[in-house]
Amino acid sequence: MKKNLLALAALTLVSGAAFAQSSVTLYGVADVGIGKEAGKKVGMMSGTYINHATSYIGFRGIEDLGGGLKAGFRLEQYVNMEDGATASANGFLRQGNETYGRAANLWLEGGFGRFKMGRSETPSYNAMTTWSIVGDANYSPSMQRYGAVGRASRASSQFSYKTPVFGGFSAEVAFVAKGDRNDKSNKYDLNVIYDNGPISAGVAYNKIQNAKANYALGAKYNFGMFALAAGYYDVRNLNSLPVGTRAKLAGYSIGASVNFDNFTLAVELQRQRKSEIYRQNMTEKYKKHTDGVVEAKYSLSKRTFVYADYFWFDNRNNYGLGIQHKF
Repeated sequence: MKKNLLALAALTLVSGAAFAQSSVTLYGVADVGIGKEAGKKVGMMSGTYINHATSYIGFRGIEDLGGGLKAGFRLEQYVNMEDGATASANGFLRQGNETYGRAANLWLEGGFGRFKMGRSETPSYNAMTTWSIVGDANYSPSMQRYGAVGRASRASSQFSYKTPVFGGFSAEVAFVAKGDRNDKSNKYDLNVIYDNGPISAGVAYNKIQNAKANYALGAKYNFGMFALAAGYYDVRNLNSLPVGTRAKLAGYSIGASVNFDNFTLAVELQRQRKSEIYRQNMTEKYKKHTDGVVEAKYSLSKRTFVYADYFWFDNRNNYGLGIQHKF
């Protein structure tokens, strides 16, 4: 009897230690508001240009494997706050489909850095949000105009490696094999980021095999009460163009923000210097746009803020008022 009790106690201790080394966290963002998109009437807004973010719910797991090695996963699903519809990478669905279009990946991390597999943000996207004065907001003019330097902000079937941080510097490289792409060509994506003290800067680069490369670079300086940012973008290969068609999109962005306790006011502008598409030995030139946003945010707590924004895009007015809560 005593041996059985001792064995049960030992098993309980071992199980407790094992559970203590792993955990799963539920988290997400709820963002909804009221506003008006160009060409539409005033109404509730969720997952639009006007919203600061598209709402989502996620699950994050991590296990300590010992010796400084950890394993983890991330699953994130977009949610429409108007009617509860979920969304895939192609937009909101209203048939009850549940797909983790925002993120679905598994990773290993240690002193060597982090190796990740699955659907995740691209290194180019991570670099651009480093210097954007409005971060990864839906109404970022540079992100809406240039994407993640011509490609999607997230990639499926992506292998990526991120280095440890050395003196504020880090680098990330990603690869998608031709067998996982419809056009049967490999995709490469990388960044180099410096984020230390008042300075945040980055370089983004991506390339499709046998196609022109895209790149962007920018920096942000935080003076404390206010911040300034600037970026440059050069896109030769767009995600939406058919095979055999090339593009040339180039431009720059500037931004500034000022903080008054819980209140922040930010302005970001982007101006194209070139907008051309090349097909069948012909060059088609398009209008060079100037886009911009004015954003006002007031923090109610560390996790909740209200915001108002005016977004000028494609020479059209968009504006709204919303609230965001992180959990």
